[in-house]
Amino acid sequence: MIESGRGEATEEQLARLLESFRPDLMRFAFWLARDRAVAEDVVQETMLRAWRARDELRNAAALRPWLLTIVRRENARLHERKRLPTVDLDEAVASQDIGLALNDAGPEIADLRRAILALPDEYREPIVLQVLGGFSTGEIAKELGLTVPAVLTRLFRARNKLKEMYGVGAVSAGEAP
Repeated sequence: MIESGRGEATEEQLARLLESFRPDLMRFAFWLARDRAVAEDVVQETMLRAWRARDELRNAAALRPWLLTIVRRENARLHERKRLPTVDLDEAVASQDIGLALNDAGPEIADLRRAILALPDEYREPIVLQVLGGFSTGEIAKELGLTVPAVLTRLFRARNKLKEMYGVGAVSAGEAP
């Protein structure tokens, strides 16, 4: 169990700590699933898995990344078990399907969401982890099994691709942003 400065945390303290991360987990799960009900299921399963494995976590500072990793893996498990109906993304974008923007945000947010969804996985995943998950480049590197320079390169390229999609000049590697 997580050790505090004065020994081990009580189960009640751990439960409060886990609950304090629920909003962050919910945002991340919703981003991954793009469905509130699925996101709630993923977060609930994450909390259960974290509770069952509470004795494995030794450092309270590692709790947030650990929980976000569980969310990511649980979302992947859900899609392995359950084949959801799919839509051809190119076709949906071409038809400007409003289903891509699952919230009531303005058109700018819907456009940005479409652009991020159109990024290749290798660029989309690090940028989502950084912007939405709040991960540092070191945490992203560890999570994705990459080096920090590789993560920085992918983030740089993802931003450039988004700028290109928006018609804004991309920054070359030698220029200052």
